[in-house]
Amino acid sequence: MNRFDGQNVVITGAAQGMGKAIAEAFASEGARLLLADLNEAGAQAVAKELGGVGVGCDVTKADQVQAMIDRGIAELGSIDILVNNAGTITMHPVVELTENDWDLVMDVNAKGVFLCTRAVLPSMLERKKGAIVNIASQAGKRGYKLFTHYCASKAAVIVFSKGVALEVAPHVRINCVCPGIVNTDMMEREYAWEEAMTGEPKDSIQERWMSGIPMGRFQEPHHIAGVVLFLASRDASEMTGQAINVTGGMVME
Repeated sequence: MNRFDGQNVVITGAAQGMGKAIAEAFASEGARLLLADLNEAGAQAVAKELGGVGVGCDVTKADQVQAMIDRGIAELGSIDILVNNAGTITMHPVVELTENDWDLVMDVNAKGVFLCTRAVLPSMLERKKGAIVNIASQAGKRGYKLFTHYCASKAAVIVFSKGVALEVAPHVRINCVCPGIVNTDMMEREYAWEEAMTGEPKDSIQERWMSGIPMGRFQEPHHIAGVVLFLASRDASEMTGQAINVTGGMVME
């Protein structure tokens, strides 16, 4: 028997990267999936591959979020697990950071988690059953130059999750995963931004980033997916309000 046989899972930001890896992991364990992404075609392609339902959703828009959750309930019958994975990032020193960049990162990363959580909780609380896993970041626990707005958005996710976990216990559990430096398309963009901004070559940037990881390697999307599945499972029944690092030891608090 698979861990998630008969369980219905909604994942945002599921068209690529960590979101796709999380979807693949849940599917391999028997879950039924509704996959959402701003890239509707991408979400539908992954859903087709995994036998789920794919929908377009801008997580910063309350009406689209509510429609996505309503679709999940209509298609699946209920939502047992929500994974708030949708996220974005830009890179600027604070003195050059525009309000638009601040608002974009805060809206997707923090407001999106709020809107999706608010939309799904009534049905979970009515059934007295549910788990929410929010993808935060090690950046929400420490400061990073050039990513201050991203750090702020992920810190908001962590503390929001703790507060909501207190409100909805014991029926619904809410936890965070805090990835380290994960090999995704987003990381490749960060290399290009930093190289353009500082003139430091990519190989040097990689070496510098790697030097801060005790395990001596970057994380892969499936490493994050494994911890998400654990937190959503019965094995984590006594865990709520936690923010679990998956960083190769880069962050230990």
